[in-house]
Amino acid sequence: MKRIILLLLVFIYIAQQSFSQTGLQKHNPLIDFNLSPSHNDKINPALNSSINPKYNWNISPIHNNVLNPSKNQAINPLFNPSLNPVTYQILNPMFSTALNPKNSSWTGDFIFDKDDKLIGFITIASQTVLLSFSANGEWTGYFVRSSSTETFNEFSLQGSWTGSFLCSDSNEGYNLFSNDGEWTGKHIK
Repeated sequence: MKRIILLLLVFIYIAQQSFSQTGLQKHNPLIDFNLSPSHNDKINPALNSSINPKYNWNISPIHNNVLNPSKNQAINPLFNPSLNPVTYQILNPMFSTALNPKNSSWTGDFIFDKDDKLIGFITIASQTVLLSFSANGEWTGYFVRSSSTETFNEFSLQGSWTGSFLCSDSNEGYNLFSNDGEWTGKHIK
C-alpha cells in the first residue's frame, strides 16, 4: 500500500511539473526543436529563401524604401514620436513597468543565439513597437514595424536605426538580420 501511495505521489508531482511549464519552457528551442532554426529548415533563412531578405527584397529594408526608416519618416521614431518608447510613456518600460521582464506579471518572447541559448527578452509594447532587453533584464533598444509585413527595424535607445532588422520566420517567430542583410543567427520565439 505504501508503494502505491508513493508511486501515486510521484506521478502527481511529475504531472504537475509537466503541466505548469514557464513561458521559457514553452518557447525554448532546446526543448522543442520545431522552434530551432538549426533543426527546422522551414524557419532557417539560410535554407528558406522566402524568409531571407537577401533573396526576397519584399522584406528587405536595404532594397525596399518603404521598409527603410532612413527613407520613410513614417516608420522612423525620430520623426514619429508615437513610435519612440523613450519619449512616449505608454510604451516606456520605466513608466509602464509591466513591460519590463523583471516584473513578475511580464509576458513576452525570448531572444536566442545561433546555439539556441537565451540571450534576451522581447516585450510586445504595441502592434508596432517591440522592446528589447538583455538576458539580465536591462532595456537595450526597440524594434518598430516597418509596414504591414512582419518586418521590424531595430533602434537604439537614442532613436537611431542600427541597420539591423527582424523578419518573420513564417512560424510566429522572427530572425534578426544585420545591416548588410546577413542572418545573425539570433532568433525570437
